Amino acid sequence: MHCITGFVAAIVISECYVLWFSPVSATGYIFALSLTAGMVAAILAFSIKASLKKGIADIVTGAGEIKNGALKTRVDAYAKHEINILAWAFNELAVKLEHQANEVERISVSLAQEQERAAHYEKVKQYFLVNMSHEIRTPMNAILGFARHLQESLKEKEQVESIKMIIKSGDHLLVTLNDILDFANIETGEISFVCLPFNLRDTIQSICMLMESNARLKEIGLSYTIDPDIPDAIYGDSVRLTQILLSLTSNAVKFTEKGGVSISARAIADHDDHVIIEFRVKDTGIGIPPDKQEKIFNPFEQGTNHMKRKFGGTGIGLSIVKHLIALQDGIIQLKSMPDEGSEFYFRLSFLKAHAGKSWEQSAHNALSLTQESEIGRGVNVLIVEDNAINQLLVIKLLQKKGYHTTVAENGKIALHKYANTDFDIILMDLQMPEMDGYETAIHIRSMKSDKKHVPIVAMTAHTIKGEREKCLSIGMDDYISKPFHASELYEKIQLLVKKQTLALNVQADVIAMKAQANQ
Repeated sequence: MHCITGFVAAIVISECYVLWFSPVSATGYIFALSLTAGMVAAILAFSIKASLKKGIADIVTGAGEIKNGALKTRVDAYAKHEINILAWAFNELAVKLEHQANEVERISVSLAQEQERAAHYEKVKQYFLVNMSHEIRTPMNAILGFARHLQESLKEKEQVESIKMIIKSGDHLLVTLNDILDFANIETGEISFVCLPFNLRDTIQSICMLMESNARLKEIGLSYTIDPDIPDAIYGDSVRLTQILLSLTSNAVKFTEKGGVSISARAIADHDDHVIIEFRVKDTGIGIPPDKQEKIFNPFEQGTNHMKRKFGGTGIGLSIVKHLIALQDGIIQLKSMPDEGSEFYFRLSFLKAHAGKSWEQSAHNALSLTQESEIGRGVNVLIVEDNAINQLLVIKLLQKKGYHTTVAENGKIALHKYANTDFDIILMDLQMPEMDGYETAIHIRSMKSDKKHVPIVAMTAHTIKGEREKCLSIGMDDYISKPFHASELYEKIQLLVKKQTLALNVQADVIAMKAQANQ
């Protein structure tokens, strides 16, 4: 650009010199000036066009390079006309874009690190939950198992009622434990319910018996009323209902200093196959301010900080209650005023006795099954269990029905005993020293002989989601969670042994038919 400007100046000076020192006419003078002006204009137009074309081409080229990822690309800007001002603006934008890209990359790296850290913590949490579940549920299996075993031999009414309370409390503890260990599953609705017959009066009465001592210590009343129109036998999940009512009643007693607590159940709709029951738990306690009533159903929330300091608690009880009711298509509601008390109420649907005939028949079959004393005669069971108390419990339950039992303390011992003795079924604990249940089952399923087909039942205290699927995927036949009911154990053993016997008979018949055909 500077060269063109100098060239134009030289032409103008030379023309002026010619005109000044050369005698010309006026017409020639004007013609010379016009020619000079035209030449200058043409040269200036050409130079401007070239400059604009180069500047625009540089910007387009730079934009293409930035598009392809070369964020450090810059355009030369050495003058102050409009194109170069545009180039400077382009460079400024390129600098900002580079900084933003660097920041995005930094955030991406940080996010990836956080995701790795979260995944690690999730694995640690799962490991903790698995072990906590196993370590707590294993002794609970023995406690409840021996309690139920003892219940069958007791005759005195007071002793029977006491053992019932032990079993009821143990069942409630297990449900609460499951909710705490698997709280995420409750929030996502991944929780199962059963439909079995139960007596509502017995359920509510047992809750009052459990809370009676606490109410007596605080010198407050505790009562219940049940609508006589409610059938004696209804079908539903009594354990979950107990958990809901016990949580609400426990809170009511906790926050009541004078007066009392009442539980009521009323049939509000009676249909051919089901009945809808409204439950209410009312107290004369401290009440809940209106602005706090929605929050108390959130996890780890209580009415006020003062309540948390004075009464303690984790604050997850009402959240669990809300989820359990919602998962059964119900809604929990609250009426409360400070210093006047609170009333929680909700409605749930339960099947009637004739509608639950299939469940009733199943329950009757299970009961009949446990009453037979020789159902296990001739059945050889290998119990692979490292906990001595649980070994004793399973041995007592099985020998009571005539089963022949052999115990192995871990997977290695089990494989050795199984190699030298034929068993009709294996009850396999999963978490054991030396060799766990998973590895042992894989070894058995890898055997070359027909011994690899023996039925295997995973008998475990693990309750983590996917555990059953994992056991089935490696070749186990069924899964029973500790603590278990004796009838459930008997039924699984009987069904699997019968199935295996039929399969062996069919196989023997096929071999015999082939042998006969070859003759």
